[in-house]
Amino acid sequence: MTSGLRNTGAGGDWAVAVPTGYRVGPWEVVSPLASGNWGSVYAARRVSPGEDPGGETAGSPPVEVALKFVATAALGPGRSRQLQQLAQREVEFSRNTDHDRLIRVLQTSVVADEERPELDGAVVLVMERAAGSLQDRLDAVSGSEPLADAARTITQICEGLVHLHAEGWVHGDLKPANVLIMPDGSVRLADFGLASRLEGTHGYAPPLGSPDYLPPERWQDGLGERGVPVRPTADIWALGVTAHQILTGGSFPFAGSTAGARTATAQEYASGRAPLRLHPGLGDAWRDFVTRCLAPEHASRSSTTADQLLAVARELADTGARRRRTRPGRLAVSAVAAAAVLTTGTAGGWWWFLGRDGGSSAKVGATARITV
Repeated sequence: MTSGLRNTGAGGDWAVAVPTGYRVGPWEVVSPLASGNWGSVYAARRVSPGEDPGGETAGSPPVEVALKFVATAALGPGRSRQLQQLAQREVEFSRNTDHDRLIRVLQTSVVADEERPELDGAVVLVMERAAGSLQDRLDAVSGSEPLADAARTITQICEGLVHLHAEGWVHGDLKPANVLIMPDGSVRLADFGLASRLEGTHGYAPPLGSPDYLPPERWQDGLGERGVPVRPTADIWALGVTAHQILTGGSFPFAGSTAGARTATAQEYASGRAPLRLHPGLGDAWRDFVTRCLAPEHASRSSTTADQLLAVARELADTGARRRRTRPGRLAVSAVAAAAVLTTGTAGGWWWFLGRDGGSSAKVGATARITV
């Protein structure tokens, strides 16, 4: 079961079907945007620009917003409780976090509409309106070229993860569908229904998620009364998969025509029965970045933090921006600096930017050829 939102055309399946013109407080539904298994998002506008929406909105709310409906009623006791918990997670997260790389929830409310039992009791999150999602951009490309501004996009995803982890949260469902692109082209993480607050080294989440982005240990972790354990390293794994897609025009790092087949390939790799075979067109520097994120075990992945990955992503993005106006020798120095940022204070991380034969020159030189 996946929690992410996807674009759904006319006649598609919608978790919560809301008609055009439906009112939630001062907001009026304009058009459908995307849907997932337990939530649907609609474009909406404030009916009266001068009307106060009340609730938790700070300052003057925008005229155009997105409304995320999460149904929690008329689904049976077990299903209803599960969705209520997911909605509560997202509301709690939104009340306690605020950052330029996280989509802002402006207001929350509950639908009271006895005439529409399918909507009665639905939780509604009034959110900033994005221009689209990273998944939209991946769906629109063909071939294996990196997306435009690939390095910038990865860097901003890292910025969001750094803030989340520093505040004691794990996203738990990072993937392109949950990375929103704002009108100015900047990136914001979204969909926090599976976000977990850390209690020491890990938190707990429902046994849900998107198979392509779940780390190998997730399939072995036992389900307890509070759910399955979730660690920041789960976000690091998902970052690796997402970065690989950004850098290769949508290709997954694990082969397979279905999510189940790709999961099986990932399990083969994690068990040591198969090597990691990344896209052949991936540049050496970003190949190392993705490889580090996709360390097969939680223990080996735990030595890499979002802060370290952010520092390297920024350096590689700067290197790419300077590529056409900087001498090759200086680029090699920049690559060494990026490696140093990661390796400092990271046990076992010394090999990250070294050649696979143990030599240090091959990969550092190759880093100068990064093109994104």
